[in-house]
Amino acid sequence: MEILTPKTRGKIKKRIGSIIPDFPIPQPKQKEFLVTSADIALFGGAAGSGKSLAILLDFARPELLVNHHYGGVIFRRTYPEIRNEGGLWDESGIWYPKLGAIANESRLTWKFPSGATIRFSHLQHEKDIYRWQGAQVARVGFDELTHFSKKQFFYLLTRMRSLTIAPKLRATCNPDAESWLAEFIDWWINEQGYPYPERSGVLRYFITHHNEIIWDDSAIALQLRYPGCNPKSFTFISAKLTDNPALLQKDPAYLSNLEAQDSVERSRLLDGNWHVKKSDSRLFNIVAIEQSCVGLWIPPKLGGNYIIGIDPNFGGDDYFVCQVWDITLTPYTLVAQYREQRRSMTYSVQQCDRHLKAYRPVVTAIEKNSGGIAVLEGLIAMNPGLRIEGISTTQASKVIMTDRLAIALESGLLVFPFDWAGIEELKGFSKTKRMAISGHDDCVMAAAIAFTQIETALRISSISPLLFS
Repeated sequence: MEILTPKTRGKIKKRIGSIIPDFPIPQPKQKEFLVTSADIALFGGAAGSGKSLAILLDFARPELLVNHHYGGVIFRRTYPEIRNEGGLWDESGIWYPKLGAIANESRLTWKFPSGATIRFSHLQHEKDIYRWQGAQVARVGFDELTHFSKKQFFYLLTRMRSLTIAPKLRATCNPDAESWLAEFIDWWINEQGYPYPERSGVLRYFITHHNEIIWDDSAIALQLRYPGCNPKSFTFISAKLTDNPALLQKDPAYLSNLEAQDSVERSRLLDGNWHVKKSDSRLFNIVAIEQSCVGLWIPPKLGGNYIIGIDPNFGGDDYFVCQVWDITLTPYTLVAQYREQRRSMTYSVQQCDRHLKAYRPVVTAIEKNSGGIAVLEGLIAMNPGLRIEGISTTQASKVIMTDRLAIALESGLLVFPFDWAGIEELKGFSKTKRMAISGHDDCVMAAAIAFTQIETALRISSISPLLFS
């Protein structure tokens, strides 16, 4: 199957009689999208991956443009989205005239020398699909498929008919965990919400049976199970900004623009996560977080009262975190922290022991996960006379622990250094899931674990319990 590369430019000239176009060379992921044999192909999964250009190139294939029967339609959900500055219509105006196409502005249609056409249209309302009753479209495109309903997608499949061209559907998207599409492409997405690299571009087959979508790795297998059915082949080709170096070279600031988004949008648009929901609300108030960034890393002082919280993790990407909080006065201040990943248990326990010996905490709280028990027993043996408690956490107790931390933060009872690694964790902590929306939450949990013992610590040190009474 031909694509618009330097090798095919001569063929374009011969076939459609236009000048040799200065077309862009597809990036590897775009090329994967252009060469797939799938009846339906979905491309993208993150911002800046070259989705719009990929679908414009696909619709302008040489073997399509030489056929005067060819008519393709690319949909956006609303008309303004088509005409937006830098949108599909604008971008098509950069490339399609190089192929000899003439624009009809009122109909949003390009007509090529052979008589082939590419049209842009919208389906703003659900009922707009019925404007296409009786239509025969050789190629259907959806730009940002998550903006369309499942009904619109499947109805337009019925409009894909042609006597001379094999009908295909091509679509692009950004991740949206609340879209019907998230469930549809679930096989291509791992448990953490990210696309399986090894499954990108892999074809699978589906049918609809009694309104249920049935999948299989083989069309023949589906036909044996459901005689008379006509399976459609589908693939999802995942791509991110890093797969589109042409954009990074043209607009280096685009990456920083994505990095500047909040945790939900950054995880969706930059990292391509399909499990993060737009509705995932933050537990911790952003303004309160910023107002609390006024502390300093302070060495132990005579007469100070401290609590320590430890969230022990070994191996993988999680961090082992040990925090020291000064509770002598309010607000309570984070004064020291050990935070490392992929270190041995012995090393991490030694670092915790240094903090215990330096600050002599009123109470130390340690989460008793599988590695936590060994940490608990080790620190008890190394620090006779200090009160060291093991904390068992469940999802229910995690809700209570983090709720109390959020209340303390909004009440102005917590202070931490401006360069504390936990600041971004607080900003990206989900109220609904009680976990990081993206990245880590080990610092948050170490603080929450520490403050499970605040009442006991305040009572021992004869400090008024204030909020935590």
